[in-house]
Parts: sequence; C-alpha cells; structure tokens
Amino acid sequence: MILKHLFDEYYDEHDLDENSLYSDMSKKQLVIEADYMNNSLHDILKYIENGGADLNVLKGKVMDGIYESRI
Repeated sequence: MILKHLFDEYYDEHDLDENSLYSDMSKKQLVIEADYMNNSLHDILKYIENGGADLNVLKGKVMDGIYESRI
C-alpha cells in the first residue's frame, strides 16, 4: 500500500497525465513498453555481473532496449 501511495504522489506532483511521454498510450502499450525495458535492464545487469565494463556495449544495450520498446 505504501508503494502505491508513493507512485500516486509522484504521479500527481509531476502532473504525468499531461507531462509524461507515455500519457497517450494504452494500458497494453504501457505493459509492452515496461516489459521490454525490464528485459533490457536485466540484460544490462547480467552483462555487468559477468564482468562487462565496455561503455559502448552498455550504450548499445540501452539503445536497443529503447528502440525495441518502440517497435
């Protein structure tokens, strides 16, 4: 319940109905977006945990996650 309150408070304080890049997306689109971004973050963490430190690889993984979520 506390987490929901924090999300609601942040949402309201930043007027995300109007100011968010995602405000015009459907729930289905938002779930897809969140799923792609979650998978990308897990991929990045796995890379780092396995000793990866090349910033170009990390940047590529970030850009791939952003691109894939918008397809």
